[in-house]
Amino acid sequence: MNDRRFRISVPATSANLGPGFDTIGVALDRRIIADVEVAPGGDDVRFEFVQTPYAPTHEGLRNEIARGITRVLGRNIPPLYVRVENHVPLGKGLGGSAAGAVLGVAIGAELAPRRPDEGTLTQFITEIEGHPDNGIPAFLGGIVIAAQNRDRPPSYIRFEPPRGLYATVVVPDFDMPTAQARAVLPTSYSRRDTVYNIQHAALLGAALGTGRFDLLRSAMQDRIHQPYRASFVPGLEEMIALELPGLFGVALSGAGPSVIAFVDRLEHPVGGAMQEIFRAHRIESVALSLQIANSGVVVTDVPAAQRAFGES
Repeated sequence: MNDRRFRISVPATSANLGPGFDTIGVALDRRIIADVEVAPGGDDVRFEFVQTPYAPTHEGLRNEIARGITRVLGRNIPPLYVRVENHVPLGKGLGGSAAGAVLGVAIGAELAPRRPDEGTLTQFITEIEGHPDNGIPAFLGGIVIAAQNRDRPPSYIRFEPPRGLYATVVVPDFDMPTAQARAVLPTSYSRRDTVYNIQHAALLGAALGTGRFDLLRSAMQDRIHQPYRASFVPGLEEMIALELPGLFGVALSGAGPSVIAFVDRLEHPVGGAMQEIFRAHRIESVALSLQIANSGVVVTDVPAAQRAFGES
């Protein structure tokens, strides 16, 4: 291990997905990349963050990575040098903190004397995150439907992205901390709204799993979180109501403020349409055309071959 070097990457994610609050998430092909080296003679973990447009401006991402490493290795962390290059917008509802936690857990797994199994690692990730819908798709890639279990690993289904499904994500020029986004949610819901979301979440999972894109617009309707968060995301309701050829459905990404649209091709005009809605509310934004990432954590030894969790 003294001269171990490896590169590891983790994708962005979009979770909550309409009615799939804390349950349904997808991996997106935008990544955090880290070069990791065991540093003989050192006595701690040293981080360097490459200056990219999405480089962190505070210690949040560093702390998430460190938490993940510690959760796997405990006090038995060797001296490390970790160089991080981030391409995931942070604080925007694209799973940046989850990607950091997964990156740390994956680094710990690579360095553990005995590698933890998948169930243990997904449990660690869910414990750090508090819910499974960002962390597990970041770890495994693809589309994940997950449920938490007390004191046991989460239960989940991970499946390949259906062919012909792409994502357009519009990232506005303001942040919405997850804690703030959760604080606006009610502490209880009516039976009517609860049943509505159970029905639509079940339909959304089935539609994504079978490639029934014609059902996505209906399946992505929600009464649990988007109506309450809309006041923090000007234009969200207008975006959800958009109808264009090849547009399957629109939802708040994670806790927001980014908005995700499922579309039939990589370059789709819905991105410009959503930007125009933000602009009408005096908000500038960036549109990202993204594939759904089939691979989650990808590890490349130097100079060994590549390996990806969740990829057959």
